[in-house]
Amino acid sequence: MRFTTKLILANALFMGASFMVPGFQLFAKTPVWPAVILGYFGLTWLLNRWIQKAATGSPVRFIAAVNGATAIKLFTSLAVVTAYLVLVGGEFRVQFALGMFTAFALNTALLVVESQKLPT
Repeated sequence: MRFTTKLILANALFMGASFMVPGFQLFAKTPVWPAVILGYFGLTWLLNRWIQKAATGSPVRFIAAVNGATAIKLFTSLAVVTAYLVLVGGEFRVQFALGMFTAFALNTALLVVESQKLPT
């Protein structure tokens, strides 16, 4: 199965599951939550393309791409969480932070698994 298909399925299941968690249901209905899911989908897809292209080059280039992808995901997540908490805050701050971390972990796990399938 292609990486894009796996990524779409995993994020769609995650989105659907978020409507079933009792403390998360109200936040899942806000427009912010689908934006977080789509944002992580897009970021993970782009970073995977970068890593796969770098894998065909030198080992140093591949390592730099993996480290860069990690840094991009971490700092982007930090910026988004900080912006949400400062600008919106409010009643869903815990759900946002925990949901964001879970989306980060899911997409990072998929990216790591895919990055281990290097062309030989």
